[in-house]
Amino acid sequence: MATINNQFKINNVPASPAAKVYARSSNEIAFNNLMATRQTGADGIVSSFRPDVSPALTMALTSLVGNYGIKVPPKMRIFSAKKGYTLEEGDERAGAFITLLDDHPGVTELLTQAETEALAARENALNASIDNFLQGTSTASYDAKGFLQEFRDEQEVRQVSIVYDGNTTQVEELGYTGWRPVKTEHDFNADLQAAYSRYTITGSAIEHSELKKHKAALARLPGITKPG
Repeated sequence: MATINNQFKINNVPASPAAKVYARSSNEIAFNNLMATRQTGADGIVSSFRPDVSPALTMALTSLVGNYGIKVPPKMRIFSAKKGYTLEEGDERAGAFITLLDDHPGVTELLTQAETEALAARENALNASIDNFLQGTSTASYDAKGFLQEFRDEQEVRQVSIVYDGNTTQVEELGYTGWRPVKTEHDFNADLQAAYSRYTITGSAIEHSELKKHKAALARLPGITKPG
């Protein structure tokens, strides 16, 4: 059987040396089980919708929170701050969590890696969605460049948090209706099509209005008579 160090990866990238401090031989079975079930729901069906973004971080937190009197659930929502990471305002576990991070800097490194990789994946997904859109033929009669720049601006990340619920770790972004999973290419494709539909409808309405104004102006000019 492969050793835990050989499997200790985040998104198929080998974990840092600081992270491997949590890879103890006595935990090998537990870690292998975590790797095998991290995408499995309560009903036993494998789900690809919200896979664990960092099994290494999940394992580290699971093995440490109890030692600091931190009870999970309820889930912890973790934010990056000027001096590291902290929990959301009002969470009474924040002090104990900061102590945990001070004692185990490898956890901070894992938090940073999870957030950085999630945001990079989000940016790649947005770029891929826009590139695919530009390859289509439906944008020929419209100002695609201006529309897509406006769309990109609207998709800017407002705020990001890392969520640990006791079983998995997720990275979420703050949307207009609350926290949601970081957007994927599928999400951006749907948003882009919806935005483009609104854009074309609005553009057609403006074009129709301008045409009516133009016809009315022509009708008022001297020597212009209306068709019989």
